[in-house]
Amino acid sequence: MKIKSVLKLLCCAGLAASVVLPLLARAEFPDKPITMIIPWAPGGSTDQTARALAKAAEGHLGKPIVVVNQPGASTTLGMAQIARAKPDGYTIGTMSSTSYLFPLGGHKVPYDPIKGFSYVSYYGDNLMGIAVLADKPWKSLADLIEAGKKQRLTYGTAGVGTTQHLTASALAAKSGAKFVHVPQDGSAGSMVALLGGHVDFSLETSVWLPYVQSKQVKLLAVTTPERSTYFPDIPTFKENGFQSLRSIQAIVAPAGMPEPIRAKLEGAFRKSLTDPAFVAAMKRLSMEIIDMPGKDVEALVQSEYTKAEGFIKDLKSQSAAGSAAAAK
Repeated sequence: MKIKSVLKLLCCAGLAASVVLPLLARAEFPDKPITMIIPWAPGGSTDQTARALAKAAEGHLGKPIVVVNQPGASTTLGMAQIARAKPDGYTIGTMSSTSYLFPLGGHKVPYDPIKGFSYVSYYGDNLMGIAVLADKPWKSLADLIEAGKKQRLTYGTAGVGTTQHLTASALAAKSGAKFVHVPQDGSAGSMVALLGGHVDFSLETSVWLPYVQSKQVKLLAVTTPERSTYFPDIPTFKENGFQSLRSIQAIVAPAGMPEPIRAKLEGAFRKSLTDPAFVAAMKRLSMEIIDMPGKDVEALVQSEYTKAEGFIKDLKSQSAAGSAAAAK
């Protein structure tokens, strides 16, 4: 064989290798452990459920998922860490409603709360509802609203600007009820305030669950899109004619992640939704399991973000009107 022909063959082989090798590398994802960042302290609902889901997803990916808690600044610290990571699929994390509601409160964050992420999949909704002490006369959300039109009623939530607070303030604005927000130190603090009689009602995640089960507390309405499978007799805000924000739980990654890698992660996490340990963790917290592809998660987050913007606008208008009335 002539030298020129040999060189030509080698050149073609080299060109083929330059094309094939990157494709093989991509097909082998993952070839090392994946890090999952949870922007909350250990032990909470997101931490418990995301850990169970990650463990299940390991079996479909063939590599360990190392969970790292990065709490602080209303999830900002953890979300910033996810957003600035290399978008190669080896750093993922969880997104909850607080992650995009916090910037809406006027707080600056070092990432775009919507476009700063690739959306892998959904896994469920936190169950939120209005709870009152069992000895209160109100038997429904309509009863509570009617009472709030006649007198000022106080309510507790996990804090200012949370999903709970914005939903309750939107309810007050639309219904005309005089509901006064008394922010607490987290969801647990909100429950303590209710049990101690320091507030008239609480709009919270399922921290009220054991007290509803022991009949110390009554549940009047839930904020999920459909009735909860755990409390099928309790109507939703929507059934009562009011909007509410969803308390979402999603798996995300840095923006710009290659689609083949994102799709592989999505497949693994969606297959894991039926894992017995994960199902048990969700059931223990009365959280609904929801299967949703990444593209639909992004659309949902954008929709919730836009809805929350409207709630905040109404809240500011309500506050301004109240200040103007007080000044007269």
